[in-house]
Amino acid sequence: MHIRLTPSKSRHIYDDDPATVRSSGNPRIRSVSSKFASNLSARNIISSIQRRDIVHRLDIGNSSLGDEGCVQLFRYFASSLGRRCRQTVTELFLTKNDIGAKGLLAIAEFLHGNEVIRELCLSGNPLTTDPAVLSTFTAALNTSRLCTLQLIHSNSLSDPFISVFLPQLTTPYLRQFHLSAIGMTREVVPIIVDYVSSPRCRLEWLQCNANSLSLPGIRSIINAIDTSNYSLWRANLDDLHLDERDGDGEERMLSWQEGWRMLIAATQRNLQKKQQTRDEALAFLRFARALFLRSGSTGETPANPHPESSRRKPSMIEGLSPFFKLPTELQQEIFSLVAPGLSHKQRNEIVTFASDVKTLPKLDAGVAIIERRARLSRLLTLGGGAKSEGYHPYEGSWRPCSWWECECAGEARLTCRSLRRWKREMRDVWLTQVGCDVWDPGFH
Repeated sequence: MHIRLTPSKSRHIYDDDPATVRSSGNPRIRSVSSKFASNLSARNIISSIQRRDIVHRLDIGNSSLGDEGCVQLFRYFASSLGRRCRQTVTELFLTKNDIGAKGLLAIAEFLHGNEVIRELCLSGNPLTTDPAVLSTFTAALNTSRLCTLQLIHSNSLSDPFISVFLPQLTTPYLRQFHLSAIGMTREVVPIIVDYVSSPRCRLEWLQCNANSLSLPGIRSIINAIDTSNYSLWRANLDDLHLDERDGDGEERMLSWQEGWRMLIAATQRNLQKKQQTRDEALAFLRFARALFLRSGSTGETPANPHPESSRRKPSMIEGLSPFFKLPTELQQEIFSLVAPGLSHKQRNEIVTFASDVKTLPKLDAGVAIIERRARLSRLLTLGGGAKSEGYHPYEGSWRPCSWWECECAGEARLTCRSLRRWKREMRDVWLTQVGCDVWDPGFH
């Protein structure tokens, strides 16, 4: 007879991750004093961070942080002791922490100019509907490279939040936006339609379940996606609170089925176009690098090798490929054959990037890449920072934190998950910078 003992509490997926700090509040302390619990929770989280060599993820939901603890935590990130952690945290989960206006302002300061943070979860927090605070938060978000924002089950936000937030949202890096069960009504449907239809929207996933947008409102959003949006390939708009103005049961069912079919067709189109655009952009970059960075016979590189440039020195033109002697119209026609799915504007953006020598990776001469990354990792662990001797970052590109950098050698690099993620992140940032993360229906 075999007896299997099960632990009283199941382990979390992040428990064994050395780069993750997890914390949860003590309900006994919380019942005594919320302010005491807030300060104690912040001190415990900061202490846990200081014991780690590197922190990649903060999973501190339901920790009784509150506004006071949130301000204390992010004040630590702005200090000399916590600045290294600020440069490595990529995922931040602050679910159900009673964060309000003060805490949101502290988070905004953390987000401002942050090129490392990728995911932020503020679900279940009351936050605020103060226009001034929301404008500050949105402005900070627009300067970051945040990819995922979760605000699920924040019922206090409702229409006032959407009315201020969406019209000011301009970041091209945001890919996932979760707004389920935040109390939205049909009043904000025109604002959502305007955002989804505008070039400001680069979302891949929009989640708006369990709101009162009404069936006609949902159909308006679906129509906007179908006619004017080419980035969304996943949208959750079901499980809505419908009213009698939406018609009887059969009418609602038929209307929803028609809208559902339209939504599926539009999202599948967007996904196919997005993949085609990204593949052609990467292929065109290799072609443009070889063509526009080719040295002339004089050993000089033209200052402006753009195909539409007509001001080149004769000595430079003689050393360039015969391609540059062709008329501009014929050059553009050749480009369209190489990358037919890209628009004229997208191809020009790639050419401008490819012809700039400063966008090439700058590597240390005579030092192996693996040894350089290993040395950087050790220096960061010891607090040396990214500007230590012998290290030069990739110019013109986002450099991930050392936790994502690959130190594998040989065949192990082929299956390294960190290296794959690093490449995917670098690729997505570059595609966004040259406007090739979404299919452009413009002039081809």
